Order: sequence, then C-alpha cells, then structure tokens
Amino acid sequence: MYPLVDMISLLSTTDLIDASNLFTLFTGWHTFSLIAGQLVTIVSMNQLLRHLRIGTMATRFGFTYLLYFSFWQFGCAQVDPATTAGALTDPSCRTITIQRVTTPINTPAQTPQGLPIPSFSQQGGSMAYGSTLKLSASNMPGGAYTEYSYDNGITWVKGDQVPVVSRKQMLARTRVNDLTSQTAQATVTPYFQRMMVIGNSIMSHGPAPDLGWTNFNGMAASAPEKDYVHLLTAKLNGLRSGVQTRLVSGGAFERQFGQAGYSVTEFLNPLQEFKPDIIFVRIGENMDEGSVQQNNLVGNLRVLFDFLRQNAGGPVQIICSTSVWNRPQADAVIRQVAAEKGIPLADLKSMVGVPSYFASQYANAGVAAHPNDAGMQRITDIIWDTMP
Repeated sequence: MYPLVDMISLLSTTDLIDASNLFTLFTGWHTFSLIAGQLVTIVSMNQLLRHLRIGTMATRFGFTYLLYFSFWQFGCAQVDPATTAGALTDPSCRTITIQRVTTPINTPAQTPQGLPIPSFSQQGGSMAYGSTLKLSASNMPGGAYTEYSYDNGITWVKGDQVPVVSRKQMLARTRVNDLTSQTAQATVTPYFQRMMVIGNSIMSHGPAPDLGWTNFNGMAASAPEKDYVHLLTAKLNGLRSGVQTRLVSGGAFERQFGQAGYSVTEFLNPLQEFKPDIIFVRIGENMDEGSVQQNNLVGNLRVLFDFLRQNAGGPVQIICSTSVWNRPQADAVIRQVAAEKGIPLADLKSMVGVPSYFASQYANAGVAAHPNDAGMQRITDIIWDTMP
C-alpha cells in the first residue's frame, strides 16, 4: 500500500500526472487495495504458520485474522490531494495529503506588456540653454511616471520636464515600481546667448606703452581675434549667432579674497544687468600661494560659485579653470571646489612651464609671461572640450 501511495505522490508533485484526474479515474482504488491487502496478508501468514507447523488450517486462519484486525490502522491509507478536499469520507483510514512544492526561480522582472515608451518633444537640433523638453507617454498605467538621465542611465531624475543643459545624449523611460519601459533617446545641443567672462589680464588688458604692450585685448595675443575670449565667442556663435559678451574683472577676488572689506557682491550688478547663461571663471594667476590657506580660498571660492549661480537671473552654466602659471596650492583648491559644486573644470596644467605657449618675444617679463597666440588657442580648446 505505502509504496503505491508514494509512487502516486511522486508522480503528482512532478506534474507527470494530474492528481485530480487520477482520483477521478480510480475512485475505488482504496477498497480494492484493502481487499487485496487482506488476501495477501492472510495467505502469507497462513504459509508462515504452516511452515512452523502451528495448528490446523482453521486455527492458522483464525490467528491470522486476529493479527490483521489488531493492526487495521496500519493497513489502510487514503490520499488527499488539494483538489479533492472533502471528497474522502472514510474515517477509518489514515489520510496522506499531497502538496505540490515548487522551487522559486529568480528571473529578471519583465516589462509589463503595454508599458509605454516616452517621447521627447524634440529629439535633435539645438535649444537655448536651460529651456526644457517635454516628455509624454500615452496610456500610462496607474502609478507610472517618466524619468530621464544625462549620464547614460547611471542616475535617473523623476519628471517630465527635461532641462537642456548638456550636449550629451539624454535618455528617458517610464517606470512602475521596479519595472521600466524601454528607453527613448534625444540629443539636443544647448546654445548660449550671453557669455560672461570673469578674468584677469589674460582676458583683457588695455594699452601699456611703458610695458611695450599697445593692444586692447588678452595680453600677449597678437590681435583681438586671437585671444581666448574672442575664440570662445566664435565657437559659441557657431552654435547660434548673435552671442553677447560681458567681461568682468576678477582681479580683486584673486588678490583680496578672505580679507576684511572684500565681498563677492562686486559681481551683483553685472549679473543682474547682463543675466548670463554661461560664465567662464578664468582666474588664478594673481593669487598669492601664501594666502590660499591663510585666507581660506576653499570657503571663499565656494561662496563665489554659489553667488554666481544664485544671481545670474536664470539657468546658467559655469565653467572654471586652473592657472597657466605655477600655482599648485591655488589650483588644488580650484579642482576641489569645482568637483564639490559639480562645475566643469578646464585644467590647464599641461601649459604650465611650456615655453611655446608664452610670449617670449616681449622684452618685459610681465608681458612675456602671458600666453601667446598658441597659448590662447590652447586655453580655448581645453575650455571647449570641457563643455558638458
């Protein structure tokens, strides 16, 4: 009996047979098995007693029946699969319940059928920096939303208004809990309309005949169109013509940061008047290395960057750079704060101490220390490559 039950249990739990069909087909199997078990038991016991030469045939059969009924509960069993609950009514039999055990399999979450892929309101071309693309998706299920990414899906931002702030490809998708749709893509180049440069004499310097300098442009550049300001303006005009430029001296910050009486509010009026959408902070050469720690350049540079962002009058892209002169302490601080604030950094360390980038043709050492045309082009290229 029990081997039969075990076989049925095994077949049922492995889906080789359907337990409900089995018991439908063999509703009388329990009665049949009971009778067969009785006959086998009686005959076997009779043969055993006969072999031992115990009693007559009547005595042996009587003794066998007595033993059999004494162990009645061990000779009967009924199987109760979950699908036949309530159909088994013999209270005298033990009940063996079959329960199917399934092993969980870790499979990736599947995208729900019909979870929509969002679309960008514009997939290419150019738009003003800080303007927004609209994400839309039809037939959104309950609880679903759109999200977008600027870094190829490493991080995602929830929302359906995507600011145009990078030349890199943007991704978008819809999400419901941990399930996401396929991604949509768009590459829209931001253009800039108002460029502010905060710089020093490398940005611009008026004529100084006593120094042998007679131009009015970035010092040591052979002509206005050769300095980095004009070169950057030309590149921005290549994205969209009509770029306006505003030059603001950063010399006071370089020389006076952290001193009593100095404040970054000196930049407030230019910011409010011009409302730049891009600011190049191209300073560092005039910083005293001894003041970097003493006057807390780290803290003052943080204040400067925050002030520029908060008072630009709208979305603004800030890009900063290190020095073209040997200013290791100041440059280390600029790198640190730029990383903290998420500001793209044009690192000019490859120019430091390279004679071919500087205007050695000038007799005055101060003018000769400034970048020549090749140096101005190098500054421009590094800054442009830093543009997000």
